[in-house]
Amino acid sequence: MKKLTDILKEAGIEMGKVYTDKDKPPFKITEKKKDDKIQIRGMGTWDYKSLTSNLARKIKDLDKRNKKGDHTGIGKNQLGVLVAMWEALSEYEENQ
Repeated sequence: MKKLTDILKEAGIEMGKVYTDKDKPPFKITEKKKDDKIQIRGMGTWDYKSLTSNLARKIKDLDKRNKKGDHTGIGKNQLGVLVAMWEALSEYEENQ
């Protein structure tokens, strides 16, 4: 069984030493650029922020309709647009 001090030594951390962000920077989070362009098949190009907000709005609308029991007014074309947007966003995020 390993001791905590052994694990810290393996990680290069000395006991009693104070570390700052300059010594050991925090883990990096790559943020999506809000102005990155995403190509959606059959719909053109959208920027990341607009696409995510539009997709969220469409999903919220579907959720509200479902809770009301209103399943009219939405056809294959509208769902196809939703799928195309979702796939484009998914592909973009996988490549980041």
